[in-house]
Amino acid sequence: MSKKHKFDLTALVHRDFIKNGETLFFVSDPKMTCVVTKQPNGEYKVVAKGETMTIHAFAQKCLGVEPPDHASKWFRTSAGKTLYEFWHADDYVEAA
Repeated sequence: MSKKHKFDLTALVHRDFIKNGETLFFVSDPKMTCVVTKQPNGEYKVVAKGETMTIHAFAQKCLGVEPPDHASKWFRTSAGKTLYEFWHADDYVEAA
């Protein structure tokens, strides 16, 4: 996906990059986690400490400020890949 494509957590789940119920880890402090959860409207958001929010909102909460880079760079899966890497997976394949 190129830069013109907006980040979409739901699309990452539909493309099987991440799973419903998967735990994501904040890269600067892996003790700070959230879980990918399907919402009643069919979209996916994350839940952390009982609060449902977007990846961007959780990045703000973890950092205490607006993320200095895209929020998807601040979260990784248990396998170590960031959401940003999944979001731009097509870009990496095209560049190879």
